[in-house]
Amino acid sequence: MDYITILLAVTLFFLLTLNAAALWWIARMLLPLVYRGGPYVPTRHEDVERMIQAARLTPADRIADLGSGDGRIVIAAAKTGVADALGIEINGILIRASRVSAERANLKNTRFEKESFWKTDVSDRSVIFLYQVPYAMRGLETKLYNELPIGARVVSNDFKFVHWKLGEEFDRIRVYTKTAPT
Repeated sequence: MDYITILLAVTLFFLLTLNAAALWWIARMLLPLVYRGGPYVPTRHEDVERMIQAARLTPADRIADLGSGDGRIVIAAAKTGVADALGIEINGILIRASRVSAERANLKNTRFEKESFWKTDVSDRSVIFLYQVPYAMRGLETKLYNELPIGARVVSNDFKFVHWKLGEEFDRIRVYTKTAPT
């Protein structure tokens, strides 16, 4: 092999690697933005624990994580013995990873759906978990108020609802409870 052939091979390898990285970035960061959600940012394990504690889950609860990513919140909630734990995520790779994690944990009360959370009916849920960016939170505030039953709890990591009365706050974890219209 001469010098030019090696240089072309190295350049081609570099470009293919760069394209693969770009596709991964697009899938991870931009796809959720197209669907009016936030990018995939894994929740720190200590924040998952705080969110689960703040939710005060009971065996009767039916939870949903809107933008469930790798499923860690859904799986942690399912391990508490909730009736049903649902993860909604638009990234098919993350859905597959979530399902594998739930199977490994032998959890029968989990389900992961590849869908936009804007299209998901959450009227049968008693607890919603969120980590969304401010522009998504504005729309979710209305969607959840219109769909959730009275007494349902929304546990948000880091981001706020503007019009819901804040119930409890644990560092950056906020708990809102849907009340009857006044």
